[in-house]
Amino acid sequence: MNTTIYKSFIATIIGLTAIILTSCFNNSSSIPYYTISDEFAEYCWFNTGSYWIYQNDSTMASDSIVIEDVNETKRFNPEAVDYNYQAVEMFTKSNDFKVLKHEITAGNFEVEPGEMNSLLRIYYDDGSYQLVFSPEYAIGQTINLGDEIGNYTNVEIIDEFQLNGNTYNQVYHTNIVVSVNTDIVYDFWIAKNYSLIKSVVNNNGQVTSQSLVSANLIPGK
Repeated sequence: MNTTIYKSFIATIIGLTAIILTSCFNNSSSIPYYTISDEFAEYCWFNTGSYWIYQNDSTMASDSIVIEDVNETKRFNPEAVDYNYQAVEMFTKSNDFKVLKHEITAGNFEVEPGEMNSLLRIYYDDGSYQLVFSPEYAIGQTINLGDEIGNYTNVEIIDEFQLNGNTYNQVYHTNIVVSVNTDIVYDFWIAKNYSLIKSVVNNNGQVTSQSLVSANLIPGK
């Protein structure tokens, strides 16, 4: 090959490569990154060493859930408009509750101070999970989140909630109705600085109620 032509060919390849890399970089850097708001973190984000002690309200048997490790990551979600979002996994240890981890993830929009765009899921060691808290929806508005999750409602915000001799403030009461093969109704109460403080599960008339007795929680953000 003629030396001049060869050099020109190599220069063209290098130029095209630079354009492609620059384009990829610019596209990547232009993808928005949504993070967990300070307000939501106060409800649900805690550090290693934190623990809750819950009781079964019928049998009065108790068990603890201890955070043993925390993993914070940046995830990518491809939608009509791509975006990145913050996720925090709080890996836990418990005996009776079989809870594997608490996971919080940011939603797909920025928030103003005092607003929340994130959600809390609890995962169990059998591979199942349950949505517990998604405060972005208006109070009283029922949202169908698909067959696997069900119909989700933020029922109310309770200014002051009494439970097992303790007082909790700004408590969200959420409700999820699942109708896949069976009718299961979940009610959760989530308090600022404590996360989940009470749960009631009605599985075809069989009701299980669990409530927080005490906790030692280290804020995560």
